[in-house]
Amino acid sequence: MKQKKNKKIWWAISAIVVIAAAFAIWRGALLMQQEDQTPDVAENGPIADIPEGALSIVDEGATPDDDTDDLAAIQSTLDRAAKEQVAVYIPPGNYRLGGILVVNGVELLGDGADQAILTSIDPENGSIDVEGDGAVLSGFAHVYETTVERGNGANDKNSITLRGATNFTIQGLRIDKSSTAGIFVGDESSDGTIQGNSLQNTGADGIHITNGSRNVMVENNSVREAGDDTIAVVSYEENSKTTQDITIRGNDVGYGSKARGISVVGGENVTIENNKIQDTEMAGIYISVEKEWDTRNVKNVVINENTIDHTGTRMGSEHPNILVYASQGNIDEIKFNNNTITDAVHGGIGVWGDGDIGNIYFDANKLENTKGLATNFKSGTIHSEGNIGF
Repeated sequence: MKQKKNKKIWWAISAIVVIAAAFAIWRGALLMQQEDQTPDVAENGPIADIPEGALSIVDEGATPDDDTDDLAAIQSTLDRAAKEQVAVYIPPGNYRLGGILVVNGVELLGDGADQAILTSIDPENGSIDVEGDGAVLSGFAHVYETTVERGNGANDKNSITLRGATNFTIQGLRIDKSSTAGIFVGDESSDGTIQGNSLQNTGADGIHITNGSRNVMVENNSVREAGDDTIAVVSYEENSKTTQDITIRGNDVGYGSKARGISVVGGENVTIENNKIQDTEMAGIYISVEKEWDTRNVKNVVINENTIDHTGTRMGSEHPNILVYASQGNIDEIKFNNNTITDAVHGGIGVWGDGDIGNIYFDANKLENTKGLATNFKSGTIHSEGNIGF
């Protein structure tokens, strides 16, 4: 009798254990599903902190989720906010823009890029132009309904255009499609941050910094399927000043982009570090002075702890994963430290060109899984120490 009772107790305990285990498995699966559904900040952007007293574009006449053009109402809100020195709030919804929107020293804030969406309906005139001092764009999406060919590369067709802006912040935006660049920093814009944005399907560069702009941080952005370079620092001879003091850090770029990954084509004092670059049609990192585009010299570029994987995929380009190239002018004091360079299509590292290439340093880099030449140094004074795979 006692033995039967013990068996019943054992079976009861076993049943409880099985039920508890099943519950734990179910709860774990539910938590994993919830984690999978958590919005990615890089894709959807953080919810902006809307300050008290911010003007709502809806209160000024913008109407979400319909076919009306909200440009006039939103511009009116921004103009009023500039006079009153308050922020502008974009409530959840999709708002249509029939032309260029100008943000002059104002905070334009939304509830996250999956909630607040500005849609440009004119592919020739869809830029959000940023001017003045202290402008902030955060927590919304800017998309183009349709695009046209890049053509003359007019800035009116960018997604975001910085026009001489100072102390600006572009943060937590989702940029999807543009006829030219995603974020264009020009006209000697300075002292700005471009952080935590997601860009894809741009007609030209994802992020383009040029025209003597300076002191700009480009950090923790995602750029995919750019029509040209993913992130580019460029200085033309026609510019009165050289683009300089740029930091490009912690970005994840490439993924089917049509040209280079991160490039410096004319510029000074540029730091490129802790970026992940993969699957670009041309070089993953490109340092250059180009006669074809009449660009300025390049000096003092530091490239630290980046991962460059499987770039130069375009057949016929012959671009290695890293390329230093000068067809005119001078390149000098370029330092590659602790980078990982893998799975090249046309070679690991190249240094060549008819221009004047000075000191190029390679320290403690790791090069592996390359096709073609591991290194192809045709020009410059090469300093190499502690590298693997050279």
